[in-house]
Amino acid sequence: MPPPPVVLSRVLLQFCVELNQGTLASVRKWKRPRGLWKSVVSEKPTGRSGKGASYSGFLWDTLSGIDLKDAAVLESPVVNGNGCHTYPRLYLAHFSVGTYELSVVNVHMQAAAASGESNGKNHCADEAKCPPLPPSIQDTLKAEKELLVLGDFGRPAQSSEMDVLRKEKLCALVPSSQFTNISTRSPQGTRCLDNIWVSRSLKKIYSGHCAVVREGLTNPWIPDNWSWGGVASDHCPVVAEFYADASPKEPSRPGVAVVDRGDVMPKHER
Repeated sequence: MPPPPVVLSRVLLQFCVELNQGTLASVRKWKRPRGLWKSVVSEKPTGRSGKGASYSGFLWDTLSGIDLKDAAVLESPVVNGNGCHTYPRLYLAHFSVGTYELSVVNVHMQAAAASGESNGKNHCADEAKCPPLPPSIQDTLKAEKELLVLGDFGRPAQSSEMDVLRKEKLCALVPSSQFTNISTRSPQGTRCLDNIWVSRSLKKIYSGHCAVVREGLTNPWIPDNWSWGGVASDHCPVVAEFYADASPKEPSRPGVAVVDRGDVMPKHER
């Protein structure tokens, strides 16, 4: 069962406090301005895992000139006999970044288990049984211009499940040969599950730099089977650079970090 909403809200609040104020040694080492971070989390679950319901969210630095306009879960009209959604729900947000009106779709699909792979997590037996992208994404792709589709796709970019994105001229930034998962047994990864798909208009401001972060993802206090020093997640962060003319904002009170949880009460963030 997932943690109750009150607990999840407190966890996310503490996460924002850490980004804005910095008490951990690794955060205090940041050389650049700390920024003013805000977050928003889906009010409804967007998927399920072996641990229960999962939620999607966004995190952004307002001092970099990024503002959230709205965010909503896109409902899938298709349900199974139990009344559950057959497809994962998409979480769509609209951001204002300088002169750009950016649409970002957060995707959380379940991965198919690789041959011989077993890490104690609940994977599908094969890719054909895993939920594909919902049909509603086709209408979303056609309606949005400056578009990013990102998250856990559960499969590499060359998979036939991703044809719906290619048909709309979206391009994957992470090649299938670059792995995005991680474990203490396989620190360099074995599969490409996560990606960032960009529209042609955004490809013009893409710097060409995209990286999978693998360092600093373990902690001595995280369990690793019967040992310690496990990874915080079996998914690595994926970073891509885009350059837009956004006017940085000045903090309201210099030297004082402020936490803003946005208009939506946060629950959980992957």
